[in-house]
Amino acid sequence: MRSAFRTLVVLLFLANLFAVLTVFQEKNFFIIARPQMSQVSSSGELPTYWPSVYFGNGTAYSYNETFTGEVGDVITVALVVSNLTDNVIVDPDNPLITYPLGNLNGFDVQLSWDPTVLKYMDHTVTVPVEDYPNPIPPSPYAGILHEEAFELVNKVNETDAIPNAEPGTMAWFAYTVMPGASVFNGNGAFFTMTFNVTKRGSSPLKLTNLLLSGEGGFSPRVKCHQFDGLFRTADAPEADFTFWPDIGVVNKPITFNASASCSPVNLSISKYIWDFGDENVTIVNDPTVTHSYSESGAYTVYLAVEDSNGVRSSPKTEEVCIVDKRNVKIADVSLTPAHVVLVNRTVDVGVLIENDGRADENCTVKAYYNATAVNWTDISTTDWIKIGETDVLLPLENSWAIKHFTWNTSGVPKVNAYYYVLANATLVPYEGDVKDNNMTSSDAIFVRSIPLRDVAVEKLDCGWSELFKSPVLDGENTTFQIAILNSGTVDETAVNVTLCSNGSMLKTWTESLPYGETIELTWQELLDPGTYNITASATIECDAHPDNNRKEGILHVIRTPQLNVSYSPECVLVNQTVFLDASASFHREPGASITQYKWYITYQFGEEGEWRVVLSVKDSYNI
Repeated sequence: MRSAFRTLVVLLFLANLFAVLTVFQEKNFFIIARPQMSQVSSSGELPTYWPSVYFGNGTAYSYNETFTGEVGDVITVALVVSNLTDNVIVDPDNPLITYPLGNLNGFDVQLSWDPTVLKYMDHTVTVPVEDYPNPIPPSPYAGILHEEAFELVNKVNETDAIPNAEPGTMAWFAYTVMPGASVFNGNGAFFTMTFNVTKRGSSPLKLTNLLLSGEGGFSPRVKCHQFDGLFRTADAPEADFTFWPDIGVVNKPITFNASASCSPVNLSISKYIWDFGDENVTIVNDPTVTHSYSESGAYTVYLAVEDSNGVRSSPKTEEVCIVDKRNVKIADVSLTPAHVVLVNRTVDVGVLIENDGRADENCTVKAYYNATAVNWTDISTTDWIKIGETDVLLPLENSWAIKHFTWNTSGVPKVNAYYYVLANATLVPYEGDVKDNNMTSSDAIFVRSIPLRDVAVEKLDCGWSELFKSPVLDGENTTFQIAILNSGTVDETAVNVTLCSNGSMLKTWTESLPYGETIELTWQELLDPGTYNITASATIECDAHPDNNRKEGILHVIRTPQLNVSYSPECVLVNQTVFLDASASFHREPGASITQYKWYITYQFGEEGEWRVVLSVKDSYNI
């Protein structure tokens, strides 16, 4: 019975665990892991908000250095975990799900190394803690798991694949506890493993599968930080590289530069082995190479180097993101005031920048005004004077931004002249459309030497509700809206606005209006059916352009149709067919007609009582 239970436990367990690793050598030699999670501080302190799995050096807090040894050395690695606690963390994607941060009741560890550099000698699994109450060097911690613990998998094979293990696995250790056993928290060591250094070079200590199981069965997977380790002999070269651009584009070359790779014993690097993550492996003698990707996605790029003695480094990895398109563009340039400004006054330049590519972008936006006549065929031949510049971040989730520049017109080459504003966004790598990185304001602004007084009625709308539907029906309020622009160069304190209907005044206002700004005035009035000539005017003293002070429009207020319905027979029996007749209906507005009838009726009246019949119509105004 217990054998069958353990078989079930194995099947449930092998998909749900995490772990940690430490390295030791005789002669006080230690290996420490390089961190692989961005949450880890550069100071070398382990994070405390989750458990951590790491290669220690005999102390609890060092893990992010690379140590070296010599051929013939014997090293021992110890896999450890720290900071297991009786706490949980909420899944950031689903607040209904929580994950344990401890209460360990099992683990599954699979690892690999380079057997040509490190030759396996022996190992000890330190389970349970009652059998290993004291740390075994180089681990700073005692064993792990409580009684009764039992073995699920304990295999090492450097030459052949271990059945059911992850590809490349050379050692597999998996243990769990019987139901009812105490859970494990705090710090502990999973195993120690001894190697002989047989060859110059480097060897990763890679966790090919690492799972921890929390309390409550084998489903809760403990959240934890994990770190692979690295061993190299003292003369092994180190691989390092950069790439450009930071985000690539499909079918465009990325330049990879491995010039930073070096040999600690000053040997030359003779070979660069690149694995670009798309099933393309390239071996070259030059540190610089280019590569293009045919599909978008994230690719892990590996580089290993060999020195002139044939000693190979451990791989250096970087993530490369490839997208279908990168492009930023200037979408709009607006000026306030829009048309005229007094010299020595300021103009607000608003620039709308958009990211219509597939990657987060940043660029620099600059604004200029022309010092010479604009050559519209080639604006680059025009002399432009810079107003200002600013950096812009354009993440995909918020793909546009508006930036404002303040242009003081005191520095213009001459007054009483027109000026355009040019906005430019710097190119991102492999810009999709270089032409849309520049935009010139649609209108020029006139810089005057003397003040200008000018107001204009920009808009007059009237109709039913704020939608200004027309015609208005008898009994509906008519809404009027007037937009007044101060297109002069001085603030106006007394703008007289008048709204009239057929020459009769409906409403007057006296408003203050700063230069360059617009105000909207709204009024509602109930009008009788008829046709109205609506006028709106705005006046000030000494207006330079009185011809733009007035707008007018035609408003129709119409009568509604008169609906008349009869039916026969006048005395209706149950289940008798009734004939409804609306032919006596007519439109009360001269020249209009009813174009459509819509009935809401029941043709067969199956019960005694009163029945409601609804008729709606559409007229020639489409109302």
